[in-house]
Amino acid sequence: MAVTFRIKIDAPPERIFDYLSDLPRHGEWANPKASLRVDPVSGGTLAPGATYRSQAKFVGKAVSADLTVTAVERPSRFAFSLVQHQEGKKDVRFEQTFTLTPQDGGTVVEKQVGGGGNPIVGLVAYPAIRADAMTSLRNLKAKVEGGQV
Repeated sequence: MAVTFRIKIDAPPERIFDYLSDLPRHGEWANPKASLRVDPVSGGTLAPGATYRSQAKFVGKAVSADLTVTAVERPSRFAFSLVQHQEGKKDVRFEQTFTLTPQDGGTVVEKQVGGGGNPIVGLVAYPAIRADAMTSLRNLKAKVEGGQV
């Protein structure tokens, strides 16, 4: 099951891309309830194959994930796969793709989340996934438009 969320940001795609593709900075604009932290595992250069590890909370439960960058196409597309771990549950694989499209002097940012395994669980969890994604995208918009990046 893949879902897509969109927001328009009044900034050029290059500026948004540079901030969005800096995975260790995702905690700055992620849903604050997540307390997200992302650390590099494979070291410096952002390129396909680079790996990261995250720690967060989702719906109040501790989760971690192993992330692997799958696409870096500045300034239009950034993607990574992740395997999410939660104690007592089966690991779940997701793909997150961000597409940036110039529009009317700004940029439309699309976040697509795919995978997750069981589509029934995805439907049940959709409201929480949507709320989390839109909170994050609104925070991203506020940071970029507010000149904080």
